[in-house]
Amino acid sequence: MVYRGVMADNVVQFGLPFLATVLFMCALRPAARGVGLIDKPGGRKMHVGDVPVIGGLAMTGGFIIGSLYSHPSIVGFAFFIAGLLMLVLIGALDDRYDLPASVRFLAQICAALLTVGGAGVVVNDIGRPFFGELVELGWLSVPFSVALILTAINAFNMFDGSDGVAGAQALVALVFLGFSCVLAEALDYVPMIVTLMGCIVGFLVFNWPSKRTQKVRAFMGDAGSTMLGFTLAWISIEVSQGPARAVSPAAILWIFALPVFDLFSSMVRRIAQGYSPFHGDSEHLHHVLRRMGLSSRQVAQVVLASAAICAAIGVSASIFGVNDGWLFLLWCVCGVVYHLIFGTSLVLSRPSSGKVEAELASGRSFLPWK
Repeated sequence: MVYRGVMADNVVQFGLPFLATVLFMCALRPAARGVGLIDKPGGRKMHVGDVPVIGGLAMTGGFIIGSLYSHPSIVGFAFFIAGLLMLVLIGALDDRYDLPASVRFLAQICAALLTVGGAGVVVNDIGRPFFGELVELGWLSVPFSVALILTAINAFNMFDGSDGVAGAQALVALVFLGFSCVLAEALDYVPMIVTLMGCIVGFLVFNWPSKRTQKVRAFMGDAGSTMLGFTLAWISIEVSQGPARAVSPAAILWIFALPVFDLFSSMVRRIAQGYSPFHGDSEHLHHVLRRMGLSSRQVAQVVLASAAICAAIGVSASIFGVNDGWLFLLWCVCGVVYHLIFGTSLVLSRPSSGKVEAELASGRSFLPWK
């Protein structure tokens, strides 16, 4: 009877935000053009036609409605909602008016400070990544936690550049985080995880690349990508800290390997080219995969499969007690390999920026293999 009750709760915790998100997507779509939440093709934006940018608002609405039923008494939940709403509001304004980077960054810092200072969600240790004792951060825990949250937000923001990619990565991460919590019997965050999964699946109904979604296609925008990065950072910190942690910090790196690799590879590449690390370009993972001739759907499928493999490596190693040092070392090696393949010209030929835009716009593929 207890098992049936838990299953019934999980169905509602998933189904309510799913239906609410779908409802918000349908309701916001007609209003998107009137308020200017439309993404038009041009420049580095290679999609076809005007697309509503309403996914972030819809997922946030679905999450808040779902959380009224599903979230347990999580300490600091009010601070989480405050930070979330701030990021979504600024993200939606950025989707509409293209705000200065300084305004977006200030909002991200405020959300991170609400998390760390208000809710007390802090990274106190990073496990045992150097094969020795537990590495406690001490006074560095606050700045490290703020930096981690900012990294997560911007990693998802940069990773969201092709239909289904950011949503697929977030969904995979939540599945493995939830699985780890269930195995460790750390169930406090399972309802929150299931609720967010329902929101993402509801959004992917309109964003997963397929012929069926062409007429109702929508993007999550900065509002959605920053919302996902912030929420996943919050959950990841909570489930990876303390003596009763559900998963090791090293395993968390594997769960989010792709967006983190893509972020730092992009920054290193831009610095090497003499640009600002935040300079926009068309050299992210999804751009490279498209130039290899993959369709939008194939790109999303590759990301989904790769994210699942990376997360499975991290979570399996954590469950079977693999030393954090080996897990962290292998993650670093994979990060270097990723950069050599996707961030340099050593493996893949990199066309000029003008040719990249022309190839993507025309739909023709540029053969990248040397």
